[in-house]
Amino acid sequence: MSEQPHAAHDDHGHHGSPFIAHHYDDAQHQFDSGKFGIWLFLAQEVLFFSALFVAYILYRHHHGEIWIYAHKYLDTKMGAINTAVLIFSSLTAAWAVRAAQLRQQKLLVGCLAVTLVCACCFLVIKYFEYTHKVHEHILFGKRFDPCVSSNGTPLPTKNNECPGSKSTIKWDFSSNTGKGCFPDLALDQDAHTPLVQAKCKVHEVHGSVKVVDKKEVFTKKSEKEITNLCYDGEYGPDGGLPEGAKRAFPCWKPKHQPEVCKPGWFFAWACEGEKCEKRSGGEGPYASLNACDDAKRAKGGALGAQGKASLSDCAHGEASAIVVEYGDHEERPSAEVGVADGVEIEVDCDGPPSVTNPDYFTDIEPQLAPGQRTTATHEALDHHEQMEIVYSGPPPEHTNMFFTIYFAMTGLHGIHVLFGVFIFIWLLIRASKGHFTPDYFGPVDFAALYWHIVDLIWIFLFPLMYLIH
Repeated sequence: MSEQPHAAHDDHGHHGSPFIAHHYDDAQHQFDSGKFGIWLFLAQEVLFFSALFVAYILYRHHHGEIWIYAHKYLDTKMGAINTAVLIFSSLTAAWAVRAAQLRQQKLLVGCLAVTLVCACCFLVIKYFEYTHKVHEHILFGKRFDPCVSSNGTPLPTKNNECPGSKSTIKWDFSSNTGKGCFPDLALDQDAHTPLVQAKCKVHEVHGSVKVVDKKEVFTKKSEKEITNLCYDGEYGPDGGLPEGAKRAFPCWKPKHQPEVCKPGWFFAWACEGEKCEKRSGGEGPYASLNACDDAKRAKGGALGAQGKASLSDCAHGEASAIVVEYGDHEERPSAEVGVADGVEIEVDCDGPPSVTNPDYFTDIEPQLAPGQRTTATHEALDHHEQMEIVYSGPPPEHTNMFFTIYFAMTGLHGIHVLFGVFIFIWLLIRASKGHFTPDYFGPVDFAALYWHIVDLIWIFLFPLMYLIH
């Protein structure tokens, strides 16, 4: 519709606003035509979002567990603030229409300005939400490599460039494999501590990588031992510290993340002799028992040349990486070519103790056999305590699809909010020039309708993504 005014009286006999186009009979005819057009546009917008809502319904139905886990990643407070902001902006947008109908120019300009400010506030809050997820690698599809679990517990990642933590993982993205994981059955686990524990010597090593004879060689510059164990909710249903324990940083702990330390067939080994490079360790994962047995025989031959070797039977199980927590938000780059000072985590863990039949009625501390659960008894956990253990663990399979849908729906909605910002800037400029009158307020009305639909979509998105789990 042209913004250039023409004669207030033309061949059709138009009177009033100079913005009534000549091909309409009167102002009402122009308004009704515009109203019909905006409703057609909004109908196709609803159909556009409907496809994403169908994807939401399908994944929600078939993979409900990912919503139970992943909704905790979302900041409910920010979502609630954005909801309040948009609802208030709908009020001011509707008020602007009324002000235009009554020729209240100052009120019209004020309402449009407030609506514009609310739209900008929404985008600023969404920016902080998005940047936090980018910072923690909580993204979509193959880019989903979270630095923390949904309750904030640090996880080992493929990228291993997380703020405030560092793990033993060294991942090769070209082959989609990595190293730095330790089979649980190859760790000396503490019988009195729930879930995964280990007796390890952990060092933070600073150094650089140089290419020598076409091979990457890591040169150590300095190292320090990290002796503190990390204690958090994962080590007890009440989330408290064990008796006598103190929370201190930096600290280390073993941590599951099946997307990084993949489950499979493993065997443990021990080596005794002066030539042994390491006293104990574990090998795997292997895709099958036969592959594991073949690797076990080869390892036995290699260790036998160094000293006395002992190997466990192959068993299917999980592996863990050792994660160091620093209690800060600093990023520590990995040692790689071109990085002057990189950080690596080096670990030497004790192997499993010899399996005996402990007498639980004596004062001797029982030893936990590989793969055996703790013998300690605990009170039955209530629902909240059970869910906290779930939230502290690694993301379930397909969690990346939650964030694919999340970013698709909220991102598309954000684009519509951005378009709304441009529309209200345009309306604000025209309102300040006095273009809108009781005969000509259609653009304000149509923009308000568009804005109501944008707000209504968010009112659906907020509970579906942030609240319902």
